Amino acid sequence: MTVPCDNLAPVTVRRRLAALADLGWVLGDAMLVASELVTNALRHSMCAEQDHLVVTVDEEADHVRICVRDPGTSGGTARIIAENDRFGGLGLRVVEQLATHWGSNHGPDGYEVWAQLPLVAGDELESPASAGAATTPLTRSPAAPE
Repeated sequence: MTVPCDNLAPVTVRRRLAALADLGWVLGDAMLVASELVTNALRHSMCAEQDHLVVTVDEEADHVRICVRDPGTSGGTARIIAENDRFGGLGLRVVEQLATHWGSNHGPDGYEVWAQLPLVAGDELESPASAGAATTPLTRSPAAPE
């Protein structure tokens, strides 16, 4: 999807992603990650309102990949800051906690930041924070009786 580089971009992206109900349990995490990546692009890319952000969501066998591309005019690089400032600094920390992998690329079409979220079939969920390490599957607890 392509959205204008303005303050409505995060909510526009969340609303469009909400229609992807077939993603299952990971949909909420995908909406949050996409929103954080879009907000980062707005805050740090130096894009203007006439510019656009390109957001892609690709479902693959075992993960969903979310990518946000901005015009890339700032020359900066996405990174987690050592200490949070009073007005932000948590966005990429949230992405890091929810994603199994994330990164960034400078290219001829701009700058992109991407994140991969795990897709797990059935009731077993892998903890994204421990991906890559020895993991114990988490299971959903049965619904409480009404």
